[in-house]
Amino acid sequence: MKVEAYLINLDGSHARLETATKQLAAQNFQFERFAAYDGRGKPLSDFKEYNDVKANDVMGRSLISSELGCYKSHLGCVEKFLKTDADYLVVLEDDIEIIDEQFKTTIDGMLNWLYQHPEIDWYAMNLGAKKNKLSKSIFNYAGRDLVKAYYYPIRFIGMIWSKQGAQAFYDYAAHEMYMPVDNLAQSWLAKNGKGLSIWPPLVRPNGSDSDIDGANATQSIRRNDKSGRKIGYGLKKQTRMWRDRFYAFKNLVKDK
Repeated sequence: MKVEAYLINLDGSHARLETATKQLAAQNFQFERFAAYDGRGKPLSDFKEYNDVKANDVMGRSLISSELGCYKSHLGCVEKFLKTDADYLVVLEDDIEIIDEQFKTTIDGMLNWLYQHPEIDWYAMNLGAKKNKLSKSIFNYAGRDLVKAYYYPIRFIGMIWSKQGAQAFYDYAAHEMYMPVDNLAQSWLAKNGKGLSIWPPLVRPNGSDSDIDGANATQSIRRNDKSGRKIGYGLKKQTRMWRDRFYAFKNLVKDK
């Protein structure tokens, strides 16, 4: 079993890299820095894969350049991983806070178990879930449950890709951008039922303002800023949520 690990970090974000590195070094967790795509201040027209009409139709708003930079950063990690002979990829964002002293031990234990159980058909595993909804425990290690996350958690602060999951997501997501990458993955995994999660979580955001999505990076425009929302934004959001929950519940019932 071979595991790759990338830490997404923007060029120049030295303090964030240092903070994350210290935490991971304390865990004896080896990783490679992945240079984040810098979308700050770029016009949306610079992103040739971006479909603004579809974004407004699906999300009820345009995306912001930092969201598209985040999207391309995560997709870049997946693309790089697919060129290796590794079985799994751990992707971490540089504002992580490790909240489990057995972070590395737990990841190793979970992946070893999955490697020995190839009948578990999975694509992605969330390490930083804020909630645990519509799930089923399939394994327990060091006080943490590995669950089938039928309603896949939204946060992308830390996650693991299987090889087949990375390939499937790249094929699905690489050619058109119209949702933030975490929203897209949540909907995709709710529909295919191949998401996993560790509960309670191993990591969470450390609370620092993002270098690529915070107010300083985006001229005070955030992804939850209301000024860019179109009429019907709330309805579109509720429609997505209930659609994803329907798929999640359907897959949960099917697996019983």
